[in-house]
Amino acid sequence: MTHEEVDWLLREESRQTVLKYLDERPERLALRLGGGGALLATQLKYLQRARTKLPSYYRARCILPPLAFEQASSEAVAAEKRYGGALCIDLTCGLGVDSAHFSKSFDRVIAVERDPVTARVAAVNFSLLGISNIEVVNDSAEHFIESFSGTADLVYADPARRGEGNRKVFRFEECSPDIVSLLPAIREKTRRVVVKASPLFDIDEAFRLFGDRITVDIVSRQGECKEVLIGVPSAPDAPAGSVRAVAAGCGSLVFGRGDGEPAQASDFEPPYGYLLVPDVSLCKARLVRRYAARIGCYAVSQSGYCLSRQAPDRFFGRVYPIREMAFYQPKKLKQALKAAGISRCNLLKKEFPFDAERIARALGIRQGGDDSIAFTRIEGKLYALMLGEKIPSKKMTDDAEDR
Repeated sequence: MTHEEVDWLLREESRQTVLKYLDERPERLALRLGGGGALLATQLKYLQRARTKLPSYYRARCILPPLAFEQASSEAVAAEKRYGGALCIDLTCGLGVDSAHFSKSFDRVIAVERDPVTARVAAVNFSLLGISNIEVVNDSAEHFIESFSGTADLVYADPARRGEGNRKVFRFEECSPDIVSLLPAIREKTRRVVVKASPLFDIDEAFRLFGDRITVDIVSRQGECKEVLIGVPSAPDAPAGSVRAVAAGCGSLVFGRGDGEPAQASDFEPPYGYLLVPDVSLCKARLVRRYAARIGCYAVSQSGYCLSRQAPDRFFGRVYPIREMAFYQPKKLKQALKAAGISRCNLLKKEFPFDAERIARALGIRQGGDDSIAFTRIEGKLYALMLGEKIPSKKMTDDAEDR
């Protein structure tokens, strides 16, 4: 997006046009208006998507550059960044979703953005959102940290994970800014550093890079891992590190950075009455067995299913009653499904050697419908679990640490 395009979108006529066609298909608007219609249609497209991802931005009719929108956290995920204080510095402002969230819990936020157009858009959007305690600075993270002379309560960074030629990069040292190289200078000017990493980032690598006193938050939303947040304290005597699994809007679990794998709370002794599907954040953290030991159920693995004879009052994930549990024998299961008149089924799988399409072909069914079957490997053997309707779960409260 260019400054000229921002000017065009800020015109009252343009804003009224977008408002008029807010429920129209964007491509129709482009054809109807010609000229600047393509720009307005793109804005309309992203405003419609913002209804669920960025509802505040949608209500304020903010300016939404496509790339900045795609890279931004959703407001629901941003809300899980629970920090507060006098001053927060966001070194990688972008669209400004995280800065806008921090403005609610910090007296003042400095939002640093190296791209001049994106910085301007962020400032415009903060005004449209009615936020008055954010100062947008058009500068590089490196130069800003070098010239900043105060002390912040939090410095936050979400390094760009694209290298030369728009190539995806995964190591922090290859991202922009290079937060590993910049970290010593940042720590001199803040009480805490929080770095956002890709959902694919390995938490063991986080502890290797930043030490054993960091905190790692793994945030999921609606069954999908969205981001990994690494908290790096500036104080050398900070408490021992921890890992927090967060299901956005549903609660969290905190575990101390333990050594080794805990013993099973119980041996594998079927029959079981309930299949427990841990939240993806808990699986990503490889903490399923520690959680299973806490609640007294059997865990298939550190990132797999759990099995229980009784339905837990609260569970960090989904709970299904088990109608039948047997070895995976596709011919017999196909016959049973046909006899029951089941032609469509939701297929759940963890640590199972076949993909869902191959399983569906073997069983002669299509995916979807109201019935569910889970497939997994337990102690080297393949199992199929016929499931009942998912049991509504009570919201988890934020848990205490398991040290």
